[in-house]
Amino acid sequence: MRLLVLGLGTAGCRIADLIAEPSGRSGRSSGVHALALDNNPVVLDALQNIDRRSKLFFPKDDISSPELLTTSFTIDEVKALLRSYDTKGHDALLLCAGLGGGLIDLIPHLVQIIRETMFEPVFGLVTLPTDEEGEFRLKKAAADMRKIRRLLDGIIVFDNQFWMQKARDYIEAEKQHKTQSIPDLIIPQGQEKPARDPYEIINHQIARRIRLLTQAGEVGEVAPQMVLDTREVLNSITGMDLITIGLAEDPLIERPRAGLFRQKEESIVSRQNRAGRIVNLAERAVFRDISAQCELSTARKALILLSGPEDELSMKGFMAIRKWIDDSIDGFELRSGDNPVSARQSTHISVLIILSGVRTVARVDELDQLLPPPPSRDG
Repeated sequence: MRLLVLGLGTAGCRIADLIAEPSGRSGRSSGVHALALDNNPVVLDALQNIDRRSKLFFPKDDISSPELLTTSFTIDEVKALLRSYDTKGHDALLLCAGLGGGLIDLIPHLVQIIRETMFEPVFGLVTLPTDEEGEFRLKKAAADMRKIRRLLDGIIVFDNQFWMQKARDYIEAEKQHKTQSIPDLIIPQGQEKPARDPYEIINHQIARRIRLLTQAGEVGEVAPQMVLDTREVLNSITGMDLITIGLAEDPLIERPRAGLFRQKEESIVSRQNRAGRIVNLAERAVFRDISAQCELSTARKALILLSGPEDELSMKGFMAIRKWIDDSIDGFELRSGDNPVSARQSTHISVLIILSGVRTVARVDELDQLLPPPPSRDG
């Protein structure tokens, strides 16, 4: 899936930069193009995967009057960049931002410009603030969410409050060289320096989910047995309001053995263990490693994507989680596929599960209670 990512503010820019990182050990392009818009030049300069032309500095003074932003030179720059990227054949645009921040106020104006420039769906990827960030930011985040829900084709929600302790546990384990004891948090290969900031860990988790999703339908060295193409991904999330993404991964200790989908001779115990691992990963993805806690039974649609060396996947496990998710969600649309890779390209097996059209996202509901009820449509 070809994705155009626009990062807004410090959190949004850093997430967009990680999503745009070249994939795998080969360093090849990931099919993602990214822009960054911030009022902090230091943040923009630190971005490693977004080219200088696509880094836009937005003066702080301009944010105080967002209704006048359409005349700003920066907005003209955004328009020009969007038009230049429009020729690259993107399938969707993703706006990344931290709710409660100042630049989130640009979204209504940006969406209007994007709709005038592009026909592709526009999604949001937003982070929810933690309690320690203060009541003002929490209330603003709630107001921001109310404002943007009606503007976008879907919003992927990532709850920093839910993930903060996991990130801190990982940093502490890293200091003691015990990161394998925190299976929820797998840092991509190639990250050499230890993490110091829990938000850095969280941003990697966000980016990892989106990067895996963009690989759906891409044919590499190993062809998928069940192709999940871009159209199916978009059908699963477009017009679905709130979206959560669960991802659970396990490192592969042993070298891959025989083919999973290829019927090769192996013991019953081995087949059962591989199937059990897939099921366990799916349960972790939904209940422990979800981007924001939600009620599975309130999801209108779902999508399942298995990734890893082909020999480590399990059709039996895959069918078991398909049935579980299909029986559990409120709607009737479930899409699924696999993304097999060679053993030298990946040392992990992962299960990614998207729940869309979710009516109950605990943290969103909690923040919304901080505001007065919205006015009734009846008047």
